[in-house]
Amino acid sequence: MLPQYEFRMTVMAPYKGLDAKVFRQTAKNLRCRLRFVDVAFEEAIPPAKCLSPDTCDIILSRGITVDVIKQHSTIPVVPIDISAWDVLQALQPYTGHIRNAVFFRYGTPLPGLARVGEVLGMKIREYLYTSRNQMRLQLLQLNPADVDLFVARGTLISQWADAMGFATLEIIDGEISAKRTLLEAVNVARARRSERQRTARFEAILDAVGEGIVVYDEQGKVNLVNPSAAHLLKYSRNEALGKHIRTVMPGIFSPDAVTTGKAEQGRIQDVRGTTIVINRVPILFQGQNIGTVCSLSDARHISRAEENLRTSLKSKGFTTRYRFDDIRTRSPHMCHLKELGMLYASTGANLLICGESGTGKELFAQSIHAASSREDRPFVAVNCAAIPEGLLESELFGYEEGAFTGAKRQGKAGMFELAHTGTLFLDEIGDLPLALQGRLLRVLQEREFVRVGGTQVIHLDVRVLCATHQDLRRLMAEGRFRTDLYYRLNVLSLRLPPLRERPEDIIDLAVSHLRAHLDEPPAAECLAAQLERPLLRHTWPGNIRELLSVMERVAIVANHMAEVTDWERLLMELWEESSFNPRPEPPAPAEEAPLSLKSHMAREEA
Repeated sequence: MLPQYEFRMTVMAPYKGLDAKVFRQTAKNLRCRLRFVDVAFEEAIPPAKCLSPDTCDIILSRGITVDVIKQHSTIPVVPIDISAWDVLQALQPYTGHIRNAVFFRYGTPLPGLARVGEVLGMKIREYLYTSRNQMRLQLLQLNPADVDLFVARGTLISQWADAMGFATLEIIDGEISAKRTLLEAVNVARARRSERQRTARFEAILDAVGEGIVVYDEQGKVNLVNPSAAHLLKYSRNEALGKHIRTVMPGIFSPDAVTTGKAEQGRIQDVRGTTIVINRVPILFQGQNIGTVCSLSDARHISRAEENLRTSLKSKGFTTRYRFDDIRTRSPHMCHLKELGMLYASTGANLLICGESGTGKELFAQSIHAASSREDRPFVAVNCAAIPEGLLESELFGYEEGAFTGAKRQGKAGMFELAHTGTLFLDEIGDLPLALQGRLLRVLQEREFVRVGGTQVIHLDVRVLCATHQDLRRLMAEGRFRTDLYYRLNVLSLRLPPLRERPEDIIDLAVSHLRAHLDEPPAAECLAAQLERPLLRHTWPGNIRELLSVMERVAIVANHMAEVTDWERLLMELWEESSFNPRPEPPAPAEEAPLSLKSHMAREEA
């Protein structure tokens, strides 16, 4: 239920200059409570200072007093102003009697005043003032004999003019002024209240955040510090507000770093004995930097959180580490395969990934899972070549208690069960024993299976991705791989090119691997440039895995040798003679248009 009064307002102006009764009635209709204070000019300062946002929403005042109050109060001030219509109504009774009038007004000219004079047949001269001294000086320059009527809005100036012998008319703020002013005040009060509510919610959120938050403007002046930041910085909030960021966080930001507004992530810094991880994000408004938000975290808490996260993920199941963004390439063919992979991620069909060892088959498999609707579900990878044939069946399908000697008392869930609702990645599917291929085929067709030694049928919701470096067509011809299983697995297919067929990526991959292992990562580009010729001549039978091994070897040498004059020769020495297979310089290949999905699948079937 709404309160009787929605807003509380204080009117600071002499009673004589306004119709208090009309103001009160208008305020009542708008559900506003008015309090009148008969003051003007500097007399308004003490009562204005006594008001707080908890006791007053808006202050109403007139003329010079408005500016005086604004300088000494944080509460919004709405001026009580008049219009040309108010002047017209006030002067209308004098039509035909008054020819020459003067109008004194604070601040800016009154729009439409000249038109009022034309309508009433009067010559109205307007005098503007911005202070009491200016008001008095302009008044003294006038001769009462030259003025038929002195018109003003303000008790003090009306009294002065009357004392000097002018025929005086003081315009009283009545119903029109009251309605116009109070409606504006209500709008301002509502906007102000809404802003204060948003600020309160924002501050409550920041106070509840465990992470430290510090906000400073484009000049480096601190505007906000939440309790967590104050605790980390060992600086009280009141002490920090208004100070420069370099004072609050000493030794962290250079003068240029404060004003550039560049984002910075994961900076580690000791601040007053505490190791803090700092992230900085600029606040941009219409393309301009208007400040910066700093988030602060205790490094010890991050370490504990990472441990808890790993434990949680391990208990939940299996997860992926790679996404399509991790597959960086300049090769048009690889870019096309990434696009196909992202397309395939939107389906639930089985996928076969072919390619030589080390070409990134599991990287693609993980990326497809991470881009699919099963992203938050388990990703279970099984290397069919790494598990002994006698154990592979129980690893894939699980077993019941007592299924065989050494079986766990409670039994064990297999990889299919662990991958339920997620993705099962069968790596090196070409090495799957022929005896298990038939059972795998049935699982893929029926989407159900029975544990080893069990009788209960377990229904399955899993997407199967497979990979192999072998030629499955040759294995089928030799009778070592089932044709029906092949076509069940090969609903969709990707064939990853070897590294020698994407030479444009070799140097980039080399730089990336060097940067990960060098003590001085910026030197990676220079070092890779010196090794460019032998790297591009090598056939890379081990593909990316071999490149990683070679670059790690080079990085170890670079980290421990002071100076190497001939990196190309050293690389040849580090390389085993049998591993270096230079390839002839091929002619520049003609540009090939990217394959469509239809043509790609036709090529894979060929």
